[in-house]
Amino acid sequence: MAVVVLAKFGIPAIRYVRADRDGRRVLRKAWKIKATWRRTARRVGLTQSERVGPPWWKTTAQTQPVYRQLAPVIRVRAEPWGVRVDASTVGKLGLAEFQNAADYLAAAWRVRQVRVEQVLPGLLRLRALLRDPLTEPTRWTDCPTLDTQGDPLQWRAGIDADGQPVTIRTSEVSGVVVAGLAGYGKTSFLNARFCQLAPSPAVQFVLIDGKGGPDYDELFRRAWLCAKDDSQRVRDVLRDVHALMIARQQNIRAVLGVKNAWHVGPSESWPLVIVVIDEAHTFFHETKRNDTESKQLDALARESARLVEELVRKGRNVAIQVVLATQKATGDAVPTKIRDNCQVAVSFAQRTSEAATAVLGADISGSPDAHPRRLQDSAYIGVASMVAAGRPGFTLVRTPYVPDETADAIADRTAHLVRDPMRLLLDESTGATP
Repeated sequence: MAVVVLAKFGIPAIRYVRADRDGRRVLRKAWKIKATWRRTARRVGLTQSERVGPPWWKTTAQTQPVYRQLAPVIRVRAEPWGVRVDASTVGKLGLAEFQNAADYLAAAWRVRQVRVEQVLPGLLRLRALLRDPLTEPTRWTDCPTLDTQGDPLQWRAGIDADGQPVTIRTSEVSGVVVAGLAGYGKTSFLNARFCQLAPSPAVQFVLIDGKGGPDYDELFRRAWLCAKDDSQRVRDVLRDVHALMIARQQNIRAVLGVKNAWHVGPSESWPLVIVVIDEAHTFFHETKRNDTESKQLDALARESARLVEELVRKGRNVAIQVVLATQKATGDAVPTKIRDNCQVAVSFAQRTSEAATAVLGADISGSPDAHPRRLQDSAYIGVASMVAAGRPGFTLVRTPYVPDETADAIADRTAHLVRDPMRLLLDESTGATP
């Protein structure tokens, strides 16, 4: 009997005594949610009526209908940030119904917010947040989930609402779109990727800064090619990358012995070439005016768009990857023939549903908890919505802040790794020693 009592009450009591003040608050909340679940479910409309026959011992006629209320079965677990509730779906109670009831649950449980996601068919996960890990900024230099040197095959994006690392697939990817309002974390997000990959000799960068300011000046030291907001210079850089793509396509079988460079992976002699175009819409905009200067600029915009479109469409198998950063990914900013061919999309805060749908697709409308419109609060600067590797639906990710001095120092220390991929290809194809 003592063992049974200890198993039922002793272990929770020990956990409660050992917990700190915040931990005790979470435990109390978890116990209350579990104890009052059936009543709460009825009040917020998360029950399912089921017709059953009357029990055999009652005198009620067997033909008289009897109904019972079914509430989803839940499992409750206390977490550092709040309470995790795993709920099994019942009848017509699915993801949409739980999402619609999220605000009511938050009020009933007296928590800041309830987030809902589907983790498996028939299993939903509710996060009753007493504190929100997504609002707690992390720095790249002290983020424990990020290495100082990243893997070219995947992008370690940051941490999710549970504090777990989140990755984005980059193997077999030729295009990435990163969109969001100005000042909400796009450039820092790209800087984190730069810091992860800069120490690798199997990666070469092409950096194009449409803002034209000093943001990338120090990073240019680690770039094979670079440009600011000079449209003609950008066009020339894109021509060089396009020429590399054509040369690699012509020589890939002879040099690597495969049709797809990802089958053997990037190497020092065949590096992954990452083309970062910040404020990409700058180079695709056409004025449509009739003066000579406008016509020249429009011609440059059309050619730049064509080159980028071909790099995204044809560069995958030769390990050329284009990353487009823009405030708005609608068709008037980034041509749809470019945007819609990019396999990876990331969105920071957006002001409209149209802008969010443009970058993430129509499915984001079915994920209100992960919708970029909810990220406009300043507490969510650095938080993005994305499709993460190995996860269903959309995931909100706290991306690490990268101080300028950190990125600049890494660029300086790795500047000696810059190589011309075209020269490396020529050396390999002629049998010369690099």
